[in-house]
Amino acid sequence: MKSRITSPERHSKGLINRGLFVLPAIIIAALAAAYGFMPKGSMGTISAVDKTMAVKTVPVDTTKKGPQIKIEEDSYDFHDIEQGTKAEHVFILGNSGTDTLVITGQHPSCGCTAAVIDGSPRVPPGGVAHMRVTFDANNKPEGPIIKSVTISSNSLGGGSNMVRIQGRVVKSKLAHKTTMHLDGLFQGDCASCHVAKGKGELGARLFEADCAICHGLKSDGKPGPELASDAMMKHSPKQWQTIIENGIPSSAMPAFHIRNKGPLGDEEIASLVEYMGAFKKEAERNNSIKSLKSDAGSGASTGAAANAKQ
Repeated sequence: MKSRITSPERHSKGLINRGLFVLPAIIIAALAAAYGFMPKGSMGTISAVDKTMAVKTVPVDTTKKGPQIKIEEDSYDFHDIEQGTKAEHVFILGNSGTDTLVITGQHPSCGCTAAVIDGSPRVPPGGVAHMRVTFDANNKPEGPIIKSVTISSNSLGGGSNMVRIQGRVVKSKLAHKTTMHLDGLFQGDCASCHVAKGKGELGARLFEADCAICHGLKSDGKPGPELASDAMMKHSPKQWQTIIENGIPSSAMPAFHIRNKGPLGDEEIASLVEYMGAFKKEAERNNSIKSLKSDAGSGASTGAAANAKQ
């Protein structure tokens, strides 16, 4: 005689049976997570870089026996790259061949560009590798850039391929705020603005070359006070000399004397002080003339008013 199974018993057996199937899956998932086998981003939000690095595949061309490199895009335009920053792009290198593609090297065209393969350089048929290319715009002059990376591999048809990056280096809004007191201000690429233009110059020409970079017209976006401003004109010649030689601590004014690692000697600094003094005298003279004209105009107006009352 067959035994009868009540509903509660049938329900509990069903739960046990389902548990027997689910439990191994839970254990496998836990082991995978513990040993790093879970897919990237499966347990959290994928970052912008992770999205770029998302797993992709390429179609395999079975007519080509052997490894075959396939570059999804061979050039990238960064457009504007601010000085002092690093621009980065990930190129996707696929293998559309039937054998393993081995990337044996990445060779940038210059030292300011770096190229690194993320992960293994061995790419199975249909798989992809990610090559991260970085351009360092630190101390780079303004203007267009074109750089390349040559990729070596065992791909059919020759083991050399190339990708390119391009863009335009633009002036950093923080460049002078962050580098004014560094020893490198008068060296390297910075010297092209702060040293080279003033070589062999004195007086007004030297001021225009070395000082007007910061103390030019505010309308031109210069960061320092204009020469004609009250902030500049309030100083005596001795104070100007001290400021030019030693700079102003905790400000964007660097020390220009050669004993402070600057580009100027005693004669050059003396010529700047003399020019600024002459400029100040001329400004004071012009102000006096304006004041006299203003007083004369005011007196004429007062006299005319008095005559009108009579």
